[in-house]
Amino acid sequence: MTAPLPLPESFALTFRGYDRTQVDERIDELLAELALLTADRDAAVAEAETLARRLDEARAENAELRARVDRLCRTPADPAAVGDRVRRMLDLAHAEAAGITGTARQRAAAIVREAEETAERREADARARAATLVGDARRRVERLAEIERRTAARLRAVDAVLADAETLLAAEKPLRAVA
Repeated sequence: MTAPLPLPESFALTFRGYDRTQVDERIDELLAELALLTADRDAAVAEAETLARRLDEARAENAELRARVDRLCRTPADPAAVGDRVRRMLDLAHAEAAGITGTARQRAAAIVREAEETAERREADARARAATLVGDARRRVERLAEIERRTAARLRAVDAVLADAETLLAAEKPLRAVA
């Protein structure tokens, strides 16, 4: 994000008011900065949406993997149909499989928690950044509107002074003709 541009205290005075070129350039600068801030906000919102979508995909994949592990664990071999030695080996294999699946479930749960926390953090950061950008843009627009109001009031005052001067000059011309 760029640093806000300093606002001028006033614009250069010309014969009929303020220098239009300076005023137009400043307004163009502020509009360009507002467009940049809007683009930054839109990008932050898009990133938050992408992260939310990826979190949903991770959750769906986790649910699918859990269902698959549960399905595999529910169909063990029947120990009564085998001999003692094979039964012992099968019991050890079941115990080892239970340990592996338990560890896998714990790791999967930790990964899902971490992904959810990261996504929530990024989404919160993106929302905070977007809110900050929108607030900055609103403040700048308000400052621009205030400058515009002050400039318009000053231009009206200058126009009134010029009209008075023209009236005085017009009234002075007949006096010079008489003298």
